[in-house]
Amino acid sequence: MISKMTSFAQLVIYLKLALAGLRLGLKNRQVGEKWVSDDCSYLCKGL
Repeated sequence: MISKMTSFAQLVIYLKLALAGLRLGLKNRQVGEKWVSDDCSYLCKGL
């Protein structure tokens, strides 16, 4: 019974870490897309 509880706890921790990682990844991607769009507008002004 105890071993089942520990494996369940590990699974919950793993899922929380995975979700946190996904959130960070999405934030970084949004920031990256903003930089790309800023670069494009800057380059277009240069032309």
